[in-house]
Order: sequence, then structure tokens, then C-alpha cells
Amino acid sequence: MVRALRQWLEGHQLLAIVAAVVCILVLLSMLLVFGGYMIVAR
Repeated sequence: MVRALRQWLEGHQLLAIVAAVVCILVLLSMLLVFGGYMIVAR
């Protein structure tokens, strides 16, 4: 099962998937920080 998962990830560009996940997490965290700042700054 691990080998099949590894082959699937290699076939689907593991680096691109990881980069997309990291970018989404960074954007969400920035949105939360900015939203919290806007609420507090009122």
C-alpha cells in the first residue's frame, strides 16, 4: 500500500501538491490574522 501511494504521488507531482497545500495554509492563516486584526481594530 505504501508503495502504491508513493507511486501515485510521484505520478501526480508530489512537489506541486505539497506546494499547493502550503500556499493554501498560508493564505488561510493570513486571512485569519487579518480578519482578527480588523475585528480588534474597530
